[in-house]
Amino acid sequence: MVYRYYCYIMVREADKTQVNVRLDGELVAEVDELVRSGRFSSKTEAFSEALRLLIKAHKGGALASRMDEIREGTGAYPSLTDALEASREEEEEPFG
Repeated sequence: MVYRYYCYIMVREADKTQVNVRLDGELVAEVDELVRSGRFSSKTEAFSEALRLLIKAHKGGALASRMDEIREGTGAYPSLTDALEASREEEEEPFG
């Protein structure tokens, strides 16, 4: 049988928002262990860090996708390295 727990994140600070989340019991047990082991001082801290990492990973993935799109769009242009090498070769050619 899988138990589900409600996690009530209660924060007294004015710039924080209370969020009610339904979580799998095994996940809550893992977070409880992280708090018990001293890795986090509270469930709120653990969940906040997890969400920060999730958002950071999502933004990083979106940025990587955008960079790939840009690279694909520049594939028709000559390589900057090739252009610089050609320029150097032209400079080294004797005047004729």
